[in-house]
Amino acid sequence: MVSSRTVRQCCLTYFDKASSSELQQFAVNNHVFIDSKHFSYSSPLNAKGKKKKKLTEPDEANKDGEVPKAPAMKIRKSKGNHQEKFLKKKPVVRRVDVWDGMNINDLAERNGRDPDDIFEAIMYLNDDDARRIRSLKDPISRKILMVLASKMGNKNNFIANPYKKIETKIVVDKDVYKRSAPGPGALVGRPPVVTIMGHIDHGKTSLLDFLRKSRIVAGEHGGITQHIGAFTVTLDNGNALTFIDTPGHAAFTGMRSRGANITDIVILIIDACEGVLEQTRESLRMIRQSRAPLIVALNKIDKENADVDRVKEQLKEEGVSLEDHGGDVQCVPISALKGTNVPKLIEELLTLAEVLELKCDPSGLSEGAVIESQVEQGLGRTATVLLQRGTLKTSQFIVSDKTWCRVRLLLDDRGNRLDEIKPSQAAKVVGWKDLVPGAGSEVIGVESEARAKEVVAWRRAKELQTTAEMQQENIDEKRKMHQETYEAFRMMKLKTGYFRPRFGCEWNPRLKETEAESDHPKVSVIVKGDVDGSVEAILSCFETYTSPDVDLDIVSFGVGQVNENDLAMAEKFSAIVYAFNTSIPHQLEISAQDQDVSVRKYNVIYHLINDLKAEISDKMPLAELEEVLGRATVLQLFNVTVDKKKVPVAGTRVTQGKISRGVTVRVLRENDVVFEGNLSSLKIHKDEVSEVRGGQECGIRLEDDPVELQQGDQIISFTVKAERQKTDWDPGF
Repeated sequence: MVSSRTVRQCCLTYFDKASSSELQQFAVNNHVFIDSKHFSYSSPLNAKGKKKKKLTEPDEANKDGEVPKAPAMKIRKSKGNHQEKFLKKKPVVRRVDVWDGMNINDLAERNGRDPDDIFEAIMYLNDDDARRIRSLKDPISRKILMVLASKMGNKNNFIANPYKKIETKIVVDKDVYKRSAPGPGALVGRPPVVTIMGHIDHGKTSLLDFLRKSRIVAGEHGGITQHIGAFTVTLDNGNALTFIDTPGHAAFTGMRSRGANITDIVILIIDACEGVLEQTRESLRMIRQSRAPLIVALNKIDKENADVDRVKEQLKEEGVSLEDHGGDVQCVPISALKGTNVPKLIEELLTLAEVLELKCDPSGLSEGAVIESQVEQGLGRTATVLLQRGTLKTSQFIVSDKTWCRVRLLLDDRGNRLDEIKPSQAAKVVGWKDLVPGAGSEVIGVESEARAKEVVAWRRAKELQTTAEMQQENIDEKRKMHQETYEAFRMMKLKTGYFRPRFGCEWNPRLKETEAESDHPKVSVIVKGDVDGSVEAILSCFETYTSPDVDLDIVSFGVGQVNENDLAMAEKFSAIVYAFNTSIPHQLEISAQDQDVSVRKYNVIYHLINDLKAEISDKMPLAELEEVLGRATVLQLFNVTVDKKKVPVAGTRVTQGKISRGVTVRVLRENDVVFEGNLSSLKIHKDEVSEVRGGQECGIRLEDDPVELQQGDQIISFTVKAERQKTDWDPGF
């Protein structure tokens, strides 16, 4: 028979390895009582070294004939309680770092045990995850790690896998960019790109008319340019020039800015009669920013009130150094209508182009810029592109902004088909997918349709990522504000002693679950334009609206005809549909009338803005205006008897208009209002009258007896009228 110490050592050694059934059998064979904390041993020998009497009597055995378990070994208590405290002290549990998917070798190394012992313990587990472990390198699930920890008396501390290599995700930029600058050997000469700028109605389009021998002005609504256009003009000597015509109206600042940034030379046209005006100064600022060479053309010199010298002095004040004043800026007086000095202007233009030595690389994929984009009936989505590098042909693939195009057609400014365009030439490109490119965006050629789709998908994904990051910043800011509010609220509860929120008190008002909508009247609009630049100009005008009385809600905007979706949104939001230089199909027009949707067509931008201003004015609240009916002055005070009671009466003379009994009066005493109300009595001598006209004297008694009139008081009779207000919105034109 083994000794007590040997049994205890065996138990300590194999307790963690053996299963519960094996431990139970071991305890029965060796008369050992085993639990999770103590090992007890009952020896079969008595104190004298003799064997104990076997339990053969029926009364000492249970009914099943099984030998009862040996009682747990008792520990003699000493007089002190230090041993009892030691037994009650909680055992120290060792924490072991583990991670999901670790193998048996890693677990054995962390626990300081033999891998075979751990593998044998796993084999005895009745679990599906345990059956999947076939070798020492198979991963162990989180569930099995928890079971093994309880078997070994440890506590798991889950960490990241220290042996796993951190994989750095390499983001490949799939966007397309302009090529690097070409070598000197690849450069050839090119014609200049000329932008004509200036104030409205100073003759920009008239000059192009003379050069093209056409009538562009006749095609512009109201006689003003509202689009940015590109035209190629072939001169008599065979030279080709590309002109960009920009609007001079105040609303089209963005178009003028694009024209100044994509040009080689700028012709600034100034009316010799009107001189330098606001849009002229704005054009000068844009030219300085773009650093483009400048030629000044003083137009309308054939008029009687033309003053060229005065305009030159104005330009000098604006910082323009003309050649007449020792500068380097050419100034040519012309008449675009009659063609006076126009050949001289072209000669100066070509001379400046030779000095600039303009070069380009006509080989390779195309590069350019979008001048204007639109949706045209019969052609679909189109964009006017000014080519800056390479050669653009039909069936090629280009990308711009977040859209791509397989060039289906190339059309010049007269609508003629072109096979290709080269640098400094402009053409209308037909075949854009999904949406039209934004005006002013870059155009870059790609090798295939797959590459074009890849670039567009990348750009859209980047835009979504940027939007998500911006939204995350807003979310973090709101969370921070919410946390600060919560901390302040919590401290307030602690200071007041109330741990439950008491709504309605000064420091904790009950807030509404949803924000209340604005009670201001609202005008909702939907804008559809013929080109992207026109829509941009209209929206820029809308941004200048800041009146607090009426809200301006832009429901939607876009390029193209008015469609069913526009009518549906207009009906839902009670919006006005503005169709600028575009149309609405006849069937949809009938449908709009049935749905009571207002669709308003305009061709001139300031007509559209004036209509919107009238609509806003109709929504403004009525203003109460006072209309003075008459004035009177108190001359003397009297006390008269009325119903056996003395009452004060003021002897008054009407100096202006009339004083009526049924209207409101105001009493002024040294410019201070002492009374405002009605009259109790209005008499001439002893007769009660309804009104007293100017120049007459009367007796006046106020309705409010405590107010006593004094000599010299001014009495004003007035009425209040409600009148419709007009908005003070000034979009700048």
